[in-house]
Amino acid sequence: MRFNLQSHFLLTILLGWLFSFQVTFAQEFFIKGQVIDAKTNDPIPYASVFIEGTTNGSLTDINGLFTIKVKDVSANNTIVAKFTGYELCKKKIAKGGKEKKIILKLKESATELEEVVIKSRKWENPAWAILRNVQKYKNRNDVRDLKAYQYGSYTKTDIWVGNVNENFKKKKVVKDILDSYKTFEPIKDKNGKPIIPIFSSETLSDVYYIRNPDAKTEVIKKSRIQSLGPDDDEMVSQIVGSSFVDFNLYQNSFSFLNKQFISPITSEWRNYYDYTLQPKKVEVQGVQCHKIEFEPRREEDLAFKGAIFIADSTHNYALVKMDAILGKGANINFIDSVHIDQEYLPVAYDDSKLAWLPQQQNFIISIGKIADRWAKVKLKIKINNQDFIVNQPKSRIFYEQPTSLDPDALIETKDEAYWQQHRPNQLSNEESQVYAMIDSAEATPRVKLISSVGDMIGSGHKKFGPIELGPIPFLYAYNSVEKHRFQLGFQTNNEFSKKVAFSGFVGYGAKDKAWKYGATARFILNRDSWSILGVSYYNDLRRVSVNQANFNSRPLFIAALRWGDMRYPYMEKNASIWYERDLTRGLNIVGKFSHRIIDPLFPYKLDGSFENNMPEYDRLTGSEIYIKLTYGLGHRYVANRSHHRKLVAQDRRPRLTFDYTTGIPDLFGSNYSYHQIRVGIDQKVTLGKFGNTAYFLTGGYIPTKAPFPFLAMPFGNNVPILYNKFAFNLMDLGEFVGDKWASLQLMHRFEGNILNRIPLIKKLGWRTVGICNIMYGELSSQNANQAVQPQLLEGETYDPNRQAKALNSNTPYVEIGTGVENIFKVLRVYTIWRTTYHTPSSRNFGVYCAFGLSF
Repeated sequence: MRFNLQSHFLLTILLGWLFSFQVTFAQEFFIKGQVIDAKTNDPIPYASVFIEGTTNGSLTDINGLFTIKVKDVSANNTIVAKFTGYELCKKKIAKGGKEKKIILKLKESATELEEVVIKSRKWENPAWAILRNVQKYKNRNDVRDLKAYQYGSYTKTDIWVGNVNENFKKKKVVKDILDSYKTFEPIKDKNGKPIIPIFSSETLSDVYYIRNPDAKTEVIKKSRIQSLGPDDDEMVSQIVGSSFVDFNLYQNSFSFLNKQFISPITSEWRNYYDYTLQPKKVEVQGVQCHKIEFEPRREEDLAFKGAIFIADSTHNYALVKMDAILGKGANINFIDSVHIDQEYLPVAYDDSKLAWLPQQQNFIISIGKIADRWAKVKLKIKINNQDFIVNQPKSRIFYEQPTSLDPDALIETKDEAYWQQHRPNQLSNEESQVYAMIDSAEATPRVKLISSVGDMIGSGHKKFGPIELGPIPFLYAYNSVEKHRFQLGFQTNNEFSKKVAFSGFVGYGAKDKAWKYGATARFILNRDSWSILGVSYYNDLRRVSVNQANFNSRPLFIAALRWGDMRYPYMEKNASIWYERDLTRGLNIVGKFSHRIIDPLFPYKLDGSFENNMPEYDRLTGSEIYIKLTYGLGHRYVANRSHHRKLVAQDRRPRLTFDYTTGIPDLFGSNYSYHQIRVGIDQKVTLGKFGNTAYFLTGGYIPTKAPFPFLAMPFGNNVPILYNKFAFNLMDLGEFVGDKWASLQLMHRFEGNILNRIPLIKKLGWRTVGICNIMYGELSSQNANQAVQPQLLEGETYDPNRQAKALNSNTPYVEIGTGVENIFKVLRVYTIWRTTYHTPSSRNFGVYCAFGLSF
């Protein structure tokens, strides 16, 4: 099998290994060299290289490099290189005691293996017997079978632009960067074209794992980051640690690039891969191994092509090494190639047992050309682990946070003496100057501008040192109450304080000519347990139904609520104090006390009917207690520079939410009381070759009489054309109301498994989705006798079609739909049908669009 690998990466992984062999002995010398493809000059990893007529030899590494120690300097030695699919290559080495460096070029075999038809029903692929044993000992060899383990980790991450063509060089910002690099030693690819480094980081961390329930935590001890991108070292340092790319191949599938990739040792291995067992064993880490080459049975599967090295029976068929590239037919946007190389080290424990822990992990991702004028971007992650300790667990509280920063992690990060002392392998001259090169490019005006814009898009704020203006999506809105709404806000970041964060806003409506304003202060009491004390006050426009808006607090989601026909708007003065804390790993609690003054802008009377049909506007004054619990072991958050947590990863485990709200009568002038309970569960479920499903199931109950603004209103979509995945898109905001409800929102992505089978469509990379949204609800009699009408706009008369209606408990509201994603890589188009509650004014069919980048 031929490995057609890219060679646009630095050879740093080999340097430390080479330096360890600098001491030579009398009557010995070393043969060093590289095995490459004679046609493409690409390195050939894991080829066999040996001295003819002896057993003295080795395998080439990931870069095709090898070293062989020869004792007999008086003989003429012949070195031999061989690899499946290539002709044998021999080269004589002359006598002498000097170190030898040679290049061995392998030519592809001119003859193909003859097809063999096996008629005996008893014959089977010889690799299958080994793979069955892999499954037999899978649990024993899986690190998750250990009570606990820990190790020190060094992670080197680099991103650079390669294959820079003349058109790309003409871009002004590229020219500025190349000009800033002129004082440095040029870094070029194998074709002599310049490479542009844009990100480089080094991270030292300690990784800890404990079982039952599984918990892994990474403590970042020191992190050095130089980037032309967004300015948030605190968040980035938590992402570039080793635990974010620590894949366990003993799992049937693992998440990478937000996709589920199929392991070559999955329990369903015969369904996904074809295997070829090499006839001779090879030695890896001093362990005799079976080398098994594999490739996907279907090119469109998210599966790999490469080789696994399985230990022999004396080591219980453990996985010792994998080297693989992603199958060319996999439907992944922008990705030209993925190369994964992992090596495991046996660690003895309990006298006679062995634990196989990841010693080296290398990942190279190449982003291919998007257009003729675009170059290629490559991401390289290199991980080295050491100092393994097995089955010595710490107290459970130690594992509370998935990632934590040592207080000194971002202090004096440019101390080169520190990094030279702690790196497992020293950097090459080219690598050593990368930090200075990026720093030089970052100082150019155009790069500063692009970095600033990118940071603003990513964070939603424009950064001015310790103060940031935004959020950008809140700057303008158009709605029925204010017409044109303008707002300016701010927040502080970690340059202002490590312990305190402030934010606030001022807004103005052109139609109602009213100022809105608010401010928040948050005190970080304990970052490890995410213990936060907050106080806030705002005087702002709100709309009924926001309380029930799917527990969602994303800025774009909240910004969308300020648009369109509000139907039931009100002004609210709200003073709150709250406390938030992680009780244990994955379990977060928020407790809040609020005093609210609500002035409806729509006709509303808490009890009875309007007298003489004259509208009234009852003010609501209330004191409320709110408690929310969130439990999600599979959801991973990191803190950003503004002291907020951001979800950056989630696995297939569900997230559960529960909240309870009660209004306390006669406290600080409160004129209402009520109780409300809400529950929710969301999850992403992988269904193998059938794709993946994301669902959100919610329910709630108000058992008491409650003011109309606090009743449940399913969240509709008033924004034309644009699809909102958190909403019922053919339902108007405020169309239905209830005090008991349950809803399911589900989207299934087939990941190209349907369109990939259509030859002409397959090239487009489109992906189909299915959508189903269901809502059950009802309104009890105790909450149905409140006098309420939608807000009448200027020149309008009362329209009963705009009145919120109760759902029939026997008839659910249903939307179903389908769609195509990945059109031009960014466009998504959905068609939605409303199957129930048809009225003359209802929207029963719609076509919606959304935009987003995804792999």
